Amino acid sequence: MEVVGLNCSARKNGNTSQAVRLALNHLKSLGLKTEYYDLRDFDIRPCRRCEMECYYEKPCPDLGKAEKLASLLEQGDAIIVGTPVYNGTIPANLAAFLERNPFPYEEVLVGKVTGAIVIGSLGSIVALLMLTSWLAPKKRFVGWVNLDPRLTTARNPSLRNAWLEGTLLQDEKNKNQVLDLATAIYNELKGKNSKC
Repeated sequence: MEVVGLNCSARKNGNTSQAVRLALNHLKSLGLKTEYYDLRDFDIRPCRRCEMECYYEKPCPDLGKAEKLASLLEQGDAIIVGTPVYNGTIPANLAAFLERNPFPYEEVLVGKVTGAIVIGSLGSIVALLMLTSWLAPKKRFVGWVNLDPRLTTARNPSLRNAWLEGTLLQDEKNKNQVLDLATAIYNELKGKNSKC
């Protein structure tokens, strides 16, 4: 079985990347194969010059690398998507990828085990709603975790700049939340149905 992790942050080695990699490393330690991708490595532009071809099963005039990434995600038995919150919502590159995904979302990744990691405070609910609209319908969505920099600072004042320094996982609660999500994905893949 293979689990694919997707980091949707513009930062290659920031908190989101580290959280997705932590989950994948835990799953690898449990005997699963894993693959990791950075969304920033794919040239995905927002929809433009559009006559809604995708709704009419016609080829997109400007697909870019979205189709390649979608096919890589389809190869996994499970998918973990990590996203930061920028300006109260998901990053522009993730919004562009979701625009490029075949609509309706319930027709993609059907039957896959899915989970989400959201890094942020204000806007986390918006990001979660956007991710679950993609990762939940007709999938086996095991849950999500939100690593909130403000709550992290309240628990551990020495990590007050964790959002900037990429040190959110130095907080044990944050680390354990990610490991619990990974374990829930493993259990769902193995038929143990333990929710996060």
